[in-house]
Amino acid sequence: MTPRRTLRTALEAAILGAMALALAGDAHRPPAPATPASTAPALPLVVEFAGCSAVHAGPACALPGDRTLRLWVKAPMDARVVIAVDATVAADTRLAALDGAPVQGGVLARVPVPDGADALSVTAERDGVRASFRLPLLPPLDAPLLRDAEALRRNGKLDEASSALDALASAPEPAVQALAIGKRARVDLARGRIPEAIAGFEASIRAHRAAGRVSDEFLDRFALSYTLLYNGRRFAEARAALGALGPLEALHPEGRALKPYYEALLASESGDLRAALRQLDASAAGAERLGLGDHRLHVLQMRADLLQTLGRPLEAQALLREVKALSPASSAPCEQASLLNDIGWNALHVAWASGRSSGPRAGVGVPLARADAEPSGPLADAEAPLTAALALYRGPCPKPAEQANVLTNLSLAKLEAGQTGAARAVLDEARRTDPRPDARVAMYWIEIEGRIALRSGNPAGALRIYDRLSQLAEASELPEGRYRAALGRGRALEALGRLDAAIAAYEGAEAVRSDLSLLVPLGQGRGGYLGRFEESARLQVDLLLRRDPRRALRAARRSRALALAALRWIDGIESLGGEERARWESALAAYRDARAAFDEEGRDDWRLSSDELEAARVTRASRGRSIRALLDEALFLARRGEPALAELADAPALADGEVMLVLHPIRDGWAGFTVSRGGLVARRLPALDLSSPAAELAAALLAPFAAPLRAATRLRVAAHGELDRIDFHALPWDGAPLVARMPVTYGLDLPERGARPADAASATGPADAASATGPADAAGAARPADAASAPRAALVVADPRRDLPAARREADAVARALEGKGLRVERLSGGLATHRAVAGALEQPGIELFHYAGHGSFGGLDGWDSGLALAGGSELAVGDILALRRAPVRVILSGCDTARTEAAPGARGLGLGLAQALLVAGARSVIAATRPVDDALAERVMAALYAGEQQDPGAQLREATLAALRADPSCDWASFRALVP
Repeated sequence: MTPRRTLRTALEAAILGAMALALAGDAHRPPAPATPASTAPALPLVVEFAGCSAVHAGPACALPGDRTLRLWVKAPMDARVVIAVDATVAADTRLAALDGAPVQGGVLARVPVPDGADALSVTAERDGVRASFRLPLLPPLDAPLLRDAEALRRNGKLDEASSALDALASAPEPAVQALAIGKRARVDLARGRIPEAIAGFEASIRAHRAAGRVSDEFLDRFALSYTLLYNGRRFAEARAALGALGPLEALHPEGRALKPYYEALLASESGDLRAALRQLDASAAGAERLGLGDHRLHVLQMRADLLQTLGRPLEAQALLREVKALSPASSAPCEQASLLNDIGWNALHVAWASGRSSGPRAGVGVPLARADAEPSGPLADAEAPLTAALALYRGPCPKPAEQANVLTNLSLAKLEAGQTGAARAVLDEARRTDPRPDARVAMYWIEIEGRIALRSGNPAGALRIYDRLSQLAEASELPEGRYRAALGRGRALEALGRLDAAIAAYEGAEAVRSDLSLLVPLGQGRGGYLGRFEESARLQVDLLLRRDPRRALRAARRSRALALAALRWIDGIESLGGEERARWESALAAYRDARAAFDEEGRDDWRLSSDELEAARVTRASRGRSIRALLDEALFLARRGEPALAELADAPALADGEVMLVLHPIRDGWAGFTVSRGGLVARRLPALDLSSPAAELAAALLAPFAAPLRAATRLRVAAHGELDRIDFHALPWDGAPLVARMPVTYGLDLPERGARPADAASATGPADAASATGPADAAGAARPADAASAPRAALVVADPRRDLPAARREADAVARALEGKGLRVERLSGGLATHRAVAGALEQPGIELFHYAGHGSFGGLDGWDSGLALAGGSELAVGDILALRRAPVRVILSGCDTARTEAAPGARGLGLGLAQALLVAGARSVIAATRPVDDALAERVMAALYAGEQQDPGAQLREATLAALRADPSCDWASFRALVP
């Protein structure tokens, strides 16, 4: 439960790994200084080394037992590279031919070192220009007594290990004394003597620094940071322990690769998921470069835990299976136990996600089986590995804190199986096992208590328990705990009949969910993450539906729009201070520059061989993640301090005769609302099978609102989650498709926009189309004042990949129609439609309409990998759209999947696709397709779209699709939608 299960494995790497590094570490002569490659090398050469039993200041490398070092060498691939040990040449070849594994643009090679060697060198040369690297070598330290003490500690013989370490306190070698101090701190930690362990680590760190033992200082600082974090949540001190390693990173590449892992622990525990994932990526990249296979498994375990946090348990399950398959059978018992605990915890998440269990998402839920029922299915899958992990922690790996952790997970499994008494008994054992638990473990204990109290018919007791959880979560900086506390309080208050107080509690939980929405990086599963915390919205809407339908409608709208509202970055710019504003501008400029360079690199890919193309693909995948992080940072800076929850207007802005249909899940089924200027109708709707015939869906979703629909002249649909996949405009109504009765649009229901930037230089300016006083555009929406001063223009992009003749014909017809209506048309077709040209044109003042005819694609978590195909193999991606400083008022995307939003499993609320991204960026309407479309159909629909006299996008599309239906009743005429903010 929580990253701590994985963290213990990582701590073993620091604690047990300290011995492996230490025992071969110090020689009895001082290290020779390293020779730098060059003060200003003309030839780029990067060398990282790993496998030393210890690294000393200089740096210098104490040889390992197998006398083999690993080198990652990066230089021009055609450079001649010579690797030598003293005067003996180990390799002399072009880098591309060096014996080793190609990794991240370099080569990872293994170099055996003979006895008595003094130095290892790497020289790269090309065209008479040379660069070099030299690493002094040291013999290993032989410390048998220290080795014996470590063996005793590993076997749980702490008293004997302590006595052996006490005897080494007066050892003549300072290195042995320093190592003994660190080992003694680890013994204290195993005994639960936290103050003594912290003091011991601090003392050993000082001793290592004095002795110049860089690698041992890294390991003990990792252990100190971990101890501070998980024994008192002393974030600042833990962060400082790692921060002090900064000046030493250049000396110890292996430590530099490990450090981001421990920084990820800090970020994860403080709720900063974006930083945690970024640091894990950095640590994984370092592990790959240096061949740190064991550490890669630790990173995978922690990533699996974060994926579960993000609501992606099946992906986490796949990662854990990979770790299990790669872990050697001879793994230490503690590592085996940690992995088994992770597998069991993951099985619980899979059960919760599959609906076989109420899970933490539901707060308390209801019993799934009889009180004496045996667990089955996913719950049985959880109990087996948890029981095996418990046996290891009770036997060869005696760790009380981890034993209590496993017991906590077992208690949750029993509770989910309906075995309340067994859950209580296991929880009591966990408390006896670890009297001083970590705050996150304590959070789960209190959560289990509260759920047991509610199931036992004691809501008053449950309320007191959740009040205690709220205090703990606030004091320990546990944002998820704050949510659980608010949700549990709401359930307890509702059971007590205190309904107004329950509604307030659920509203508090939703406020926490709004804050949590900013924690998830783009493209990492924001929808699934928010789905884990959706229960408060369901319960709030359900309760309000009985008491105050108007407030229920507002709660449903806010819940639905939460995921996308957090992306309305441009509205937050004006609230930034000078320093934050500069950081935002810098982050956005860095994204744009990196994105442009990224696309430019790909223009010559056709010249590469298949091997070179694969190497380029791997390198760019890593760079692509880095580029995405730049945009994520810019968006986060712009949105910080402005929760999306508070921004949505109390009532939607509707035209005369317009009805808005809002649908949101509740306890059992759906809440449905129609709202218009004439009033509000609220209904409780049954659960739905989306595969039901269209007539049944219409009877369930439209018939309860027959009166307001028959009085309407247009309909705006705001459906939640999976209901958004229903083509409401195609449902039967009065003997014909609903769209035959009135225009139908699909609303994101985003907050109204505030001020928008006028240009790239100042990022400030007049209001946008929602609030400007400029003239109306063709759709009746106000145009931005800066656009009003420019000639009215349209951008038409056609067939960038030159493989869609119908798209070229379509673009010709569109251009003629627009020019006939007085618009200046800028055309970018074929090879002219590059990323730079299209992105630049979209931001030009005066561009009111953007028509794209070409290939669209949908992909990635949150739809993040969706894009419009452009020339040269590039694309206009979702990230590029969100980074636009302005967007055209109207957009028409004549391409496949351009309005698709297929949510990941567990995702809730609104999905993100190309059309939705354009609306978030500021467009006032987008016409696009939710699925693949036939070229001929697209050409026919677009021709009809521009031929009519209608100015409203919904009405335009209505005429065009009905014309397509009349022409060919078998065509997929319903694939196009008109979307509005």
